Amino acid sequence: MHSETLPTSKQLLASWARIWQQKLNGKPDDIKQAIGSHVKLFPKGNHSEVEARTKRTIAAHSGDPKTIRALLNRAQANLRNL
Repeated sequence: MHSETLPTSKQLLASWARIWQQKLNGKPDDIKQAIGSHVKLFPKGNHSEVEARTKRTIAAHSGDPKTIRALLNRAQANLRNL
């Protein structure tokens, strides 16, 4: 049996920062790559659930660039403090 681990806080924050940055840049292929990288952080059995939740979270905040910038800034600030 494989021992797969969950991502660390630092990995998650860096991944979300990348996702929000790509969302601000507005390039669909880059966003898909960022989501793919985020999903790969998790154990294989959870990939579809993680991808669905990530896409829902992105969709919930897509309408307001100020919200996305605030999320990006918070992720980057927390990364500096780790």
